[in-house]
Amino acid sequence: MKDVYGRDVTLYGSGGSIPLCKVQETLPAVEVTLLGVEEPQSLIHAPNESVDPSEIANTALVEALFQQRCGTEGWLGN
Repeated sequence: MKDVYGRDVTLYGSGGSIPLCKVQETLPAVEVTLLGVEEPQSLIHAPNESVDPSEIANTALVEALFQQRCGTEGWLGN
């Protein structure tokens, strides 16, 4: 994320349960990562929510770089 956004990552958790995460009950070895495509102006879950198209592109690039590096450097660089 730092490569795409140009600053250190800040960890922030919010929201409720997401049914997709229940896959770990059946497959406990599966690692699940969820990325939210939003920015402060998105008004997520509001009737007038929207997302800046550049945020969608940046999030896609973050995910692609993450997967590429996991494949070449191993999980989290280990």
